[in-house]
Amino acid sequence: MRRITILMAIVLLTGCQPPANPVPEPPIQTKPSEGLMETDSLFTDKANPILSQNNDSALVSSVITTDPAFDNSGWESLNLREKIAQMIMVRIRGDYFHEKHWMMTDMKYFTENTGIGGVIIFGGSIHGAYSNIQQYQKWSKIPLLVAADYERGTGQWFDGGTLFPPNMAMTATGNPQLAFDQGKITALEAKSLGVHVTFAPVMDVNNNPNNPIINFRSYGDNPQQVSDFGNRFIEGFQSQGLIACVKHFPGHGNTSVDSHSSLPVISGNRDALNKVEFLPFKTAVENGVKMVMTGHIALPEIDGNVPASHSFKMTSELLREEWGFQGLVVTDGMEMAGLTKSVWAGESAVRAVEAGTDILLLPMNVKQSIDALEQAVQSGRISESRIDESVARIFKAKKDLGLFTNSGKSTFKNLESIVGIKSHMDKAKKIARSSITVVKNDGSLPLKPEKIEKLGHLILTTDDNGKDKLYPFIRGISQTHGNVSEYIITEAISDIRINEILSQLKKMDQVIVSLLIRIHMGKGRSTIDDSHDKLLTKMKAAGIKFVTVSFGSPYLKHYDHLATYMCAYGYGTVSLKAAADAVWGRIQVTGTLPVTLNKYFTNGYGIEIPARSKVFTKSTDNYDLSKAWAVLDSAIENRIFPGAQVFIAKDGQIISSYAVGHQTYAENSQKVTTSTIYDVASLTKVLVTTPVTMKLSAKNLLGIDQKVSQFYPEFLDSEKKDITIRHLLTHSSGLKPYIRFFLDEDIHDRDDVLREIINSDLESKPGEKYAYSDLGVILLGSINEKVSGSSLKNLASRYIIKPFKMDRTIYNPKNSFLKDIAPTEIDETYRKKLVHGIVHDENAFLLGGIAPHAGIFSTAENIGNYSQMLINGGTFLGKRYFDKYIIDKFTTRQNMPSGSDRALGWDTPSQNGNSSAGDYFSPSSFGHLGFTGTSMWIDPEQKIMIILLTNRVHPTRERGGIYSVRRRFHTEVMKSILK
Repeated sequence: MRRITILMAIVLLTGCQPPANPVPEPPIQTKPSEGLMETDSLFTDKANPILSQNNDSALVSSVITTDPAFDNSGWESLNLREKIAQMIMVRIRGDYFHEKHWMMTDMKYFTENTGIGGVIIFGGSIHGAYSNIQQYQKWSKIPLLVAADYERGTGQWFDGGTLFPPNMAMTATGNPQLAFDQGKITALEAKSLGVHVTFAPVMDVNNNPNNPIINFRSYGDNPQQVSDFGNRFIEGFQSQGLIACVKHFPGHGNTSVDSHSSLPVISGNRDALNKVEFLPFKTAVENGVKMVMTGHIALPEIDGNVPASHSFKMTSELLREEWGFQGLVVTDGMEMAGLTKSVWAGESAVRAVEAGTDILLLPMNVKQSIDALEQAVQSGRISESRIDESVARIFKAKKDLGLFTNSGKSTFKNLESIVGIKSHMDKAKKIARSSITVVKNDGSLPLKPEKIEKLGHLILTTDDNGKDKLYPFIRGISQTHGNVSEYIITEAISDIRINEILSQLKKMDQVIVSLLIRIHMGKGRSTIDDSHDKLLTKMKAAGIKFVTVSFGSPYLKHYDHLATYMCAYGYGTVSLKAAADAVWGRIQVTGTLPVTLNKYFTNGYGIEIPARSKVFTKSTDNYDLSKAWAVLDSAIENRIFPGAQVFIAKDGQIISSYAVGHQTYAENSQKVTTSTIYDVASLTKVLVTTPVTMKLSAKNLLGIDQKVSQFYPEFLDSEKKDITIRHLLTHSSGLKPYIRFFLDEDIHDRDDVLREIINSDLESKPGEKYAYSDLGVILLGSINEKVSGSSLKNLASRYIIKPFKMDRTIYNPKNSFLKDIAPTEIDETYRKKLVHGIVHDENAFLLGGIAPHAGIFSTAENIGNYSQMLINGGTFLGKRYFDKYIIDKFTTRQNMPSGSDRALGWDTPSQNGNSSAGDYFSPSSFGHLGFTGTSMWIDPEQKIMIILLTNRVHPTRERGGIYSVRRRFHTEVMKSILK
C-alpha cells in the first residue's frame, strides 16, 4: 500500500511528454492485496534466463509468441478479464533491476497473471531497455505492444541514441523532408530496441504563446505547417512498419493550462476548430496514421466540459464515424490531474472505453481499472462486443507488426549496428544547424572571438540545474573564446541584485545572454521571469553590448530591449552545439520563425547570416608602401631574386597582397602573381613540425621536456641521453647542423637517415650551445609520427592545411600546378637539372619530398591565414584550434642557451639590433626564415604580419644580398604602418 500511495501522489508526464530530466519512476501498480515489498517475489526458484544467458539468441528467443491460437483472431479464446487486460499499457524502465526488485516481480505478475497488453518505456540505458523488453516479452503469453515517447528520437531518453531538436526547430528549417528523415531514423532505432509505437508526432497547433506544456513541442502556430511536417514524420516512421501516434487529439495548443495539473478548455466553434485544431489530426487520419492519442482537453462547443479522452462525441462520432479512423485510440496518461481531479481510476477507465478508447495508458490502478471495466460489462453498462472491438484492433496491430511470427524480432547485434550511428547523428546535426533562427541582429552576429578581450556569459533561467542543462553551449562559448566570466541566475532577482549584476557586466566588452525556458510538466511557464526581463531592459539602458539566445520557448514578453535575438528552440545537446556554432559564425544561419512573436516578427521571418568565410577584410587606411616596394624593385634589378610575393595585414585587415617581378630571369618567364606558389624551405618547420608538436603537446601526447631516449633508446648509452624535445625545438641539442645524406651511397630512405642521425656524434653538450640543426627537426618529425600514429603528410593536412583553408599549400605538388610554381635552383650536384615543382632541399628530396624541415610549397596569402590564427590566439573563423597558452608557450624566447633568440620552433627578432625582421617588431614577435628566400614575421602585440616569398636561390644559391633586402623591407613596411 505504501507504493500505491506514492504513485497516486506523484503525477508524471507520460504519453503527453516525459519530464525533461527523468527521475526514477514510481512503482508499477500491483493488486493492492499483493502489495509486494522489494524482498518479496513472484518469481519461481528458477534463475532469470535473461540474466544468465550471454548470447543473442537467448535474448531474442523470447520476444515472439508462436502459439497459433494467438493470431489476430485468437483473442476470441480469451475470457473477459483477459481481454480487458489487453487494453492496459503500464510503465516500465530501461534500468537494471535485480530479480527480486519490485519492478521485476510486478512486471512478472502483470505479464504472466494479469496478461496486460502493452508497456511504455522510459529512461534507463539502451542496453537496459533492450534487455528488459526482451525479458518482459518472454514472460508474456501474448506479445506486448511496446511504446515510447520519441518526439525527439531515442536520444530523448537514452545517452547514445539519436537526439533530434524539438518540432518547432524542425519547422524552422523549412524542409519537411527532414521530418520524414527524422521519423525513419527514429523508427529504425526504436525497432532495434524492440519498441513498436512512438507517441509522436505532436500535432497540436501552438496558437497560444502562453502554452506551458506544448510550446516548442508543436511544429508551430500554422495548422498547414503542422500538418505538412507532422505527416512527413508519420510517413517516415511508419515506412518501417511501426506505428506512429498523433497527439493530443483534438488539439492542446490554444490554452495556457497544463493538463498534468488541470483540465484545459479549448474555445471555438466547430468551423474555427476545423480550420485550426482539427486540421492536422484530420489530415493525419487521411494520411494513414495508425494511432491517435486523445488528450485530457475539454471543447465546450463540442461536448461541454467532458475531456476528449472521455468524450464519445470526440472519439467515436468525430474521429471514428465522421473521419473514418480505423486505427488504435489510446488515452493520454490517465494518472494526469486533468482526469484524476474529478474522476477516480475505475470510473475514468470505464468512461474512456465508453468513449471509444482501445488502450488505457498508465491507469492509476491497474486492478481497479480492470475490475471496474469487468463490472461495467457484467452490469450491462458496456457491452462485451465493445471490448471485443478494441481487442480485435490491438491483435491486428500486433500481427501487422510481426509479433506473432519471427518477422517482429529484434537482435542485440542489430541494435548495436543501428542506434546512434554516425549517419543518424549527422542528420540530427543538420536539422539543428538548419533550425537556428536570428530574429534581430544589430550587426553583432557572428561574434568574432579575436575581437573580444573580456566576454561575459549571463545565464537566465528558473531551473536550478540550468548550468548543467546548458553545458554544451557554455563549453562551446568558453572553449572558443578562452576568457569568459559566467553569471548564472536561477531565481527571481531583486532590484539590488540587478544593479550588482549590471556593475559586473559593464566591465565586459561583450555579453552573451542565454535564456533557458524549459517546457515540462508542472512548471506552468512559457517565458522568462519578469525580473529577468527587467534586467535585460536595464542592460540596454546601461549601454551594455549583448546578444541574446533563447533555448526552449522562443516567446518573450517583448523584444524592443534586445538588439540581437537568436532562437534555438531546444536545449538538447544537438541544439546547444548548433547555437554555439551559429554565435561564432561557424555555420550559416538560415532558420525562419515557425510561430509569430509579434506584428514585426511573424511566422516565416528570419535573418539569414552567412558563415564566416573571409579571414581578412580590406583595410580602408591608405598606407604609403612605396619605399618598401622600392626595396623589392632594387633587389630584382640587382638580380638578388627574379620576383617576390608579399602579404601584409594588421588587425585582420589586408594592407597589401602584392606581387612583383617574374618567376625566372628568362625573357618569356611568367609574371609573379598573388597565386604563384613558392618552395618555402625551412618555413616548413613552423608551418608543419612546430604546430604539430604544439597540438600533440596540448593533447598530452608529447611533453616538451620528455627525453628523446624515450623514443630512441639508442640515446640512453651515449652523451645524447639528456637531449629533450625542448632541445630539438630550440636547436640546442648539440646535434650537427647539417649532413649531406643525399650524397652518401649507403643512405637510401628515411630509415637510413634516422639511423645516421641517431648514430652521429654531438658537437656540443645538450643545452650548451645554439646551432641551427635540420637533423634535430628531422628527428622531431619522426617522434611526432610515433606518438600520433600518423604520417607527417596527414598531420599537416589534418592540423594545418585543411583547418586554415590553405588550398595552395602542399607537399609534392602535382604537375598541374607546375606553371604556377616559381622554379628554384639549377642543381648541378645532385639532380642535374632545374629544380621546378620538386623540393629544393636535397635531404628533403631524399626523404620523398615530405620532410619535417623542408618540403612545403605555399603562397603568402595561405601563410597569412595560418598567421592570423596565431595572432587571434588560436581561433580561426570562429573556431578554436589552439589554446592561447600553448601559442604563447611556443612563441616565447626560451633563452636556451643563455642569449639565444630561439623560441620553441620559432625564431624571434635578434637581440643584437641587426634582425632580418627590421627594427620595429615588438619584443613579443616571432617568425622564421627559409633558405630559398622566404620569411614570415608576426607581431601579436601590434597584430601585424609580413610574409615575404622569393626564389632567391634561382638560378644558384651562390648569391648574396637577401639579408639586407629582408631587413630593409621589413623596416620600411613597419615604418609605414606604424606612422
